[in-house]
Amino acid sequence: MIEIINISKSFGKVQALDNVSFTVEKGDVFGLIGQNGAGKSTLFRCMMNFFDDYEGEILYDNEPIAKIPLEKIGFLPEERSLSPKKTIEEEIRYFARLNQMKNLDKDELQRWFDRFEIKGKLTDKIKSLSKGNQQKTQLLAAIIYKPEFVILDEPLSGLDPYNIRLLEDIIKELNAMGMTILFSSHNMENIESLCNKLVMLKNGKVVLNGSPNEVRNSFAREKVIIETDKDISPIIEGKVKAYKKIGNIWQIELFDEEDSKDLFKEISEKCGFVYQFNQQAPSLNEIFAKVVESYE
Repeated sequence: MIEIINISKSFGKVQALDNVSFTVEKGDVFGLIGQNGAGKSTLFRCMMNFFDDYEGEILYDNEPIAKIPLEKIGFLPEERSLSPKKTIEEEIRYFARLNQMKNLDKDELQRWFDRFEIKGKLTDKIKSLSKGNQQKTQLLAAIIYKPEFVILDEPLSGLDPYNIRLLEDIIKELNAMGMTILFSSHNMENIESLCNKLVMLKNGKVVLNGSPNEVRNSFAREKVIIETDKDISPIIEGKVKAYKKIGNIWQIELFDEEDSKDLFKEISEKCGFVYQFNQQAPSLNEIFAKVVESYE
């Protein structure tokens, strides 16, 4: 278990983190979201003891995280930092040795290399790899020694959809092996598909905290999806905030979630059967936009 307790960190007059607190339980896949400059990378660097002049405490199983052996923690920084003149195998073995894994089995390394679908051979130079394959190589180097807990700062940034799905599957596999994972992302779909918990930072403060469902359900259900082959525009015109029709699907935004009761009653009376009437919580993307706007 990792406890972030009242962490504050400033750079001169800039308050990068402001009394941040949350807990990552063992076995979590935990998402940290927020705009650029929200404080995500600063928090990760505090956790990795790159900064030691912050206020508050960071505990790992009730011990200060600075006292925890580094081989228990994996870290993928947002800034990729591989040695271009080394081969892929040399680079991965270097990181493994740094984290007390002195005898990395060649067959195991090859299996992981193949699982990450890194193009080329282990003997290829880092500089010969595409940016995406360098990114996958650095992620492999961060987990090859099987840390208990791994911090991934924007691990999916800049990857194509196929490789995003590939790394999502690998993250799920690592978690199933017992690895606790904390990662940041700008893509709310990644967060929703991978994470059992999330925190959102805005201007260095926690503004959302909970499971994806808890976060979504804490917002009003002002979105309604109606499927019908009838024209319902005369019914809804002027009574809803906005609407859009795509084929037989009507996407409606209510003024208030309670308005759905009267809307359903009137449509049922005037149109009879409709294929679908679904009142939905907002998506994480919509929540992200709302929260960002509300703190501007």
